[in-house]
Amino acid sequence: MRPATLVNLVLAINTLGFLGYLGWQAMRDDKIFYAQDGVLYLLPCIPFIFVFAYLVHARRRAREEAEENS
Repeated sequence: MRPATLVNLVLAINTLGFLGYLGWQAMRDDKIFYAQDGVLYLLPCIPFIFVFAYLVHARRRAREEAEENS
């Protein structure tokens, strides 16, 4: 499997997981923004954001390396 394909696969899985988690939180009966511990429900979103940031950085680095090799 090519690295670009693997990056796209990880990006797709991460996006589906992130949207699934946010959708699951939106369907709950609890009002997380009105609860005192509501921010705790959003803490699992942090790893998704780190994966997005890493993938953006990896794509930018790969693009720069491709331009240097050309």
